[in-house]
Amino acid sequence: MTGRLANKVCIITGAASGQGRAGTEAFAREGALLVLSDVDREGLKQVAGIVSDADSEPILHHGDLTTEDANAELVDLARSRHGRVDALYNSAGLVRFSKLHETTLEDWNFVIAHELTMTFLTCKYAIRSMLETGGGSIINMSSSSGLFSSAPGHAAHAATKAGVVGLTRQVAMEYGPQGIRCNALAPSKLQYAPGQRRIEELQPLRPPTDIPLGRHARPEDTALCAVYLASDESSYTTGQVFVIDGGHNAA
Repeated sequence: MTGRLANKVCIITGAASGQGRAGTEAFAREGALLVLSDVDREGLKQVAGIVSDADSEPILHHGDLTTEDANAELVDLARSRHGRVDALYNSAGLVRFSKLHETTLEDWNFVIAHELTMTFLTCKYAIRSMLETGGGSIINMSSSSGLFSSAPGHAAHAATKAGVVGLTRQVAMEYGPQGIRCNALAPSKLQYAPGQRRIEELQPLRPPTDIPLGRHARPEDTALCAVYLASDESSYTTGQVFVIDGGHNAA
């Protein structure tokens, strides 16, 4: 542990799996006081067991963050135990892929709820707390799909992730004077190691031939960028979208 997040109260959503789990492990190594949320109760307990130590037992929150009540409860839990929220790593999300002309309204609304509305609500309640305690850092999860042409079947995903970018920049502009920073991560296709994700890929990703760095993104890549954005090292960085794609869109 190098202590870059020592004594910072950090909420991580989607903490039981994938990018949230990798973020939890990275934030814990840097000394964060963790408040972890997920719909997967057992997965939360598992990741808490990995990062727990004698000095900082993570606070666990089980709830559906597409609802107002769950978000209010999450922030209240952090405030009641630690008095404030210093950082929010907004990594939770669920998606359904389909070509636009085959996308049902149910699936469209599902993706909107679990990628954009959820981000709106977690930001809303974290901002309310940060306004009272002098500011903080919000890290939202976008995607390269929200910025560049992507794979077929990404219509709903691309629309929501572009929405996350717009929301991120609005928060940065509107709340910067109150000391609240807001940035977004935009990874390309992610390759998970076994056990990192609740829902495994149906087919493994093929080795990339069009990425200069020669591999797909890993959840650790986004996690380490999130650590930087939650830390004081990024105190003059806000309203930015960090594309984590191995140079794919520069090639």
